[in-house]
Amino acid sequence: MTKLYSLKRFWQQILGQKKEFWATTFYGMAATLLLLPIPMLIPLLIDEVLLGHPGKLTAFLSTTFGNSETWFLVLVTVILVAILRMGAFVFSNQQSFYAIKITQRISYLLRHRILHHLERVCLSEYETLKSGGVVSKTIQDVTGVSSFASAFVSSFFSSTLMLIGIAAVMLWMNWVLALLILFLNPFFLAFSKVLGKKTGELLRRQYKAYEVYNELLNETLELFIQVRASNQEKNFFALILDQSKEIENASIDYGHKAAVAQRSSGLLTNTVIDIFRALGVVVVAYSDLSVGMMIAFLFYLSALNSPVQQLMGLMISYQNTKPAIERINALLKLKQEPHYPHEKNPFENVLTTSVTLKDVSFAYQYSNEVLSHINIEAKSGQKIALIGPSGSGKSTIAQILVGLYRHKGGEICYNGVPIEQIGLPVIRENVALMLQESLFFNETIRMNLTLSKEISDEKIHEALRAAKLETFVLSLENGLESRIGKNGIRLSGGQKQRLAIARLILSNPKVVIFDEATSALDNETEHQLYETLEQFLKERTTIIIAHRTTTIKQADYIYLIEEGRVKAEGSYEELFSRGVIKEDMDLG
Repeated sequence: MTKLYSLKRFWQQILGQKKEFWATTFYGMAATLLLLPIPMLIPLLIDEVLLGHPGKLTAFLSTTFGNSETWFLVLVTVILVAILRMGAFVFSNQQSFYAIKITQRISYLLRHRILHHLERVCLSEYETLKSGGVVSKTIQDVTGVSSFASAFVSSFFSSTLMLIGIAAVMLWMNWVLALLILFLNPFFLAFSKVLGKKTGELLRRQYKAYEVYNELLNETLELFIQVRASNQEKNFFALILDQSKEIENASIDYGHKAAVAQRSSGLLTNTVIDIFRALGVVVVAYSDLSVGMMIAFLFYLSALNSPVQQLMGLMISYQNTKPAIERINALLKLKQEPHYPHEKNPFENVLTTSVTLKDVSFAYQYSNEVLSHINIEAKSGQKIALIGPSGSGKSTIAQILVGLYRHKGGEICYNGVPIEQIGLPVIRENVALMLQESLFFNETIRMNLTLSKEISDEKIHEALRAAKLETFVLSLENGLESRIGKNGIRLSGGQKQRLAIARLILSNPKVVIFDEATSALDNETEHQLYETLEQFLKERTTIIIAHRTTTIKQADYIYLIEEGRVKAEGSYEELFSRGVIKEDMDLG
């Protein structure tokens, strides 16, 4: 079972990037240390130059440069401050560079984990999965997690060091005031945690609104032809607009509350700073704290606001990250298809294989049994047909043969080897399933035939010729580079099925399964197509699911499926003589 994403895993991914992590930490701390003495320098000049209390700063500058003029001391101090700030600027930029690398790596790893999990999700989960929600989670929620990562690696260590450094200097200046100030900081962070929880709930609502909007918009666009044909554009787009309004409302609530939370923490911090500024005046009046040192203390008090605000912001961001992780884990909880070991490969070094279903049963999730104790055998190179009324389970048999669904009982074998010892990727590489409704990308004919594999034009045209589609493709202005629209909308039903057959031929399978694959063709075209495919299908095990007697006549053996069971079997002549099938009857 896939492990869910957690904050522990989040920390591991940060610490796992050792070079970038330590570089970010080093440059952040270096920038902090350069900024730390700046609030002290100008106030010291006030005491040592303006108030006539010579000290270490003026003595050091006078001795080093041999000039004790006031203008010179001020100029050198300003230059020193500028140099410190410039150094901090350079280090901060380096810190930002490595922090961005960490953040983007975490985004990539998280998306990789989600997509790798979805790659193996079982088909029964995909049937109820809405692509719009998946898009929302892989973009918006991952961005939310990576934003927290960026804030954490950029500010946590440098803010903590700045806080500790400022606290040490303030304790040295006046420990009574410093202790009182530092005593309040934990309350600020606790206050931020409470605000974060409240905004986190609002953010969860905003994420949900975006997810529903993406789902509605995606499904409406995917099925737009049906929507327009039903004259329902106004109703469907009205639903999307209503959800857009919900996004607006949720975003206003979250944005407003988040802004209030941010300003509340700022108001609290700034109010406390104002109070302590006033207390500083009192301390100067009743202690030996100099005016310059008081100004320096107040500078450090103002500087203390920045790391405190950053840590409070991190606390709020941390709370807001939890809903994003919950939604990501909703994808990671989807059940995956079984992972069978690749112990044997019955397709290796052979032209084709036999196919056997032994006492196979199957039921969809939360439904009654669809297949019950099915026994079917297609010998190596044999062509068999499955017939029966709609809903009898024929297509289900085709789908479990390639592992799209997992059978509940019995055994499915290729050349006597159970699929549990072969592995589903090996089976799908060698067994081609042609569905009644073939699906296509909104791409070129070439891409839909090759599925991005490198195949020569000569082989492509051979396949098109076999599928009786070459003349049509050559008549197109852009030939193989012609785009066919969303799910092949620019092609007729027959052209789409011929294109799917050409794709099947290019895949060069060892076993072929036709699931009503030629139902969109007329009898004559279907007959010609099978005649053309005869050479390709020769000596390949072929399973044909069809309802026309003209189609199943070519089968060596026929199985009649009714109510999920094999009700009759034999050659066409045998079944015809028993009255199971009749000439020109529709078996679907």
